[in-house]
Amino acid sequence: MNQTAVQTTDQSFHGEQVILAAIKKHLAFLISQDTCNPPREIQFTDPIFVELEAFFKATGFTVTMADFGDGHVAFYAVRGKPDVLFNVHLDTVPVSSGWQHDPFSLTEVDERFYGRGVCDIKGAAACLMALAESNSQNMAVLFTTDEEGANNCCIQHFIDGHDLSVYKQVIVAEPTQCLAITEHRGYVSAHAVFNGQSGHSSSVNALTGNAVHQANHWLHTALQQAQQQQTTNNPAGICFNLGYIKGGEKNNMIAEQCQLGFSIRVPAGSSSLQAYQSLIQSGQAAQWHCSMLAPALPESPDVSQKAIEFCESNGIEQGPAVDFWTEAALFSQAGIPALVLGPGDIAQAHTVDEWVTKEQLLKCYQIYAEVLS
Repeated sequence: MNQTAVQTTDQSFHGEQVILAAIKKHLAFLISQDTCNPPREIQFTDPIFVELEAFFKATGFTVTMADFGDGHVAFYAVRGKPDVLFNVHLDTVPVSSGWQHDPFSLTEVDERFYGRGVCDIKGAAACLMALAESNSQNMAVLFTTDEEGANNCCIQHFIDGHDLSVYKQVIVAEPTQCLAITEHRGYVSAHAVFNGQSGHSSSVNALTGNAVHQANHWLHTALQQAQQQQTTNNPAGICFNLGYIKGGEKNNMIAEQCQLGFSIRVPAGSSSLQAYQSLIQSGQAAQWHCSMLAPALPESPDVSQKAIEFCESNGIEQGPAVDFWTEAALFSQAGIPALVLGPGDIAQAHTVDEWVTKEQLLKCYQIYAEVLS
């Protein structure tokens, strides 16, 4: 290797170390802020937003925030006239037992960073912050706090309250190993209450008047429907899962009530609403409540094609459809091309001692930088 090549390599290595140092600085701050959801006790006056507002204003951004109450906060920062919007949720899942590292203190071991949210998805937020301070290009970021858990509303409020036609692409920064994902499943979460007629178990009414029996009849039919959706190309079908079932008091009493909850994840190109309605049809006697009815990505082939063309024009490597759901589907539903692209692997999300590699963070930063340029 000649001297010029050595100098170029050294400069490249030095540049990467500077970028990683910036990412680490921002990631350490973000991880130190407890944004677990639940309990989602987050407000726009919390230190995380005070610091974010100061940071982005200092780097030339116009900042607006909206607090919808109950931990639903949206932070929107814009510089210049960007045509790409980056979206990151700052809330994380709770911390379970068994951690070897402090979940709220960034820990560096070998080539990995550990902490709650480093992968899902504060690592991506740190990359965007490092990118924001390293240049003065047109840029837009949307941080929200209600993606984890139920009853998320920030993205829909943002869509309803802004003219998103200025953006040719939305990038939702969930962990995809830095591959662009343009298809993923829709998600439905529902609950039901079956009501029976209490009485002595010796009664003839025990068979038909038992709420647990009614729930079991529905479950049998639902499982049959779910199995019919399985194919060679889609072995998971609609990913039907009964999360819980509970009811009754004693073996010699007819169960007066039974409660259950289930979820499904429909493949891209399928309707979450139609799949849900089909499943509950045989349980008409129950009281049904759908807590989340989310579309698949993409909402339409036209929107999907625009996202694919965006990847091709920017030289971004694409990955296969994934089974997890993201808020990219909400943007797609509104007619805005959206894709999912972020550092880390979904296998590390929500885990004890959550981690992300330095290599993934650096790669993500470079992809985002190329998109802006």
